[in-house]
Amino acid sequence: MTSLDQLLNTSGDAAKELIKSQLLELIDSAKSESATVVKESAEKIEQWLKLRLAGELDKDELQALLDSRKRVVEQFLNSQEIAARTRLEKISVGLINLILDQALDSLL
Repeated sequence: MTSLDQLLNTSGDAAKELIKSQLLELIDSAKSESATVVKESAEKIEQWLKLRLAGELDKDELQALLDSRKRVVEQFLNSQEIAARTRLEKISVGLINLILDQALDSLL
């Protein structure tokens, strides 16, 4: 077993806890934010369809509103992707710091 393997094994519990906590935070945040966007979208689309059926919106106006909402959802998805990448970077940096701390402790 190499010294790197030993180092990873000794920092295993802390590394697992770091990854677990960060991933759980990411999942909880994504679920909450996604539910909000889905609910808002459903409410808006329902309202627009009622307006269309009542003759208060024409076909082109409804299409413009739907296209606009589609762009909002796409922007949300892009922001979710950025947030996930940021969280993964945080996990990576945390793991590197953990390994470096363990290595320095074993050397000193």
